[in-house]
Amino acid sequence: MNRELEAILKAYDAAGQAQGDAAIRLKEDYELRIAQVLEKHPNLSRHALELTIELAYSRWKKAETKYPTLPPRA
Repeated sequence: MNRELEAILKAYDAAGQAQGDAAIRLKEDYELRIAQVLEKHPNLSRHALELTIELAYSRWKKAETKYPTLPPRA
C-alpha cells in the first residue's frame, strides 16, 4: 500500500475514534493530509478523494481484522 494513503487512513481512523481536544487535533491532521493530496493532484476533487478514502478504509479495516482460526480436525 502507498505510504501516503496508509498515513491518511490511519489519520482518518484516529480522528474517528478520538474524543475531546484530541479529536479536534486529529481531525485537523486528517484535513491537512487531504489538503496536501489535493495540492499534488489538482484535477482530483475533494469529494472523489473522500469517497476513495472511505472505500480504502473499509478494505483496510477488513484486512486488519484477525479472525480466529478453526482448530484442526482430529
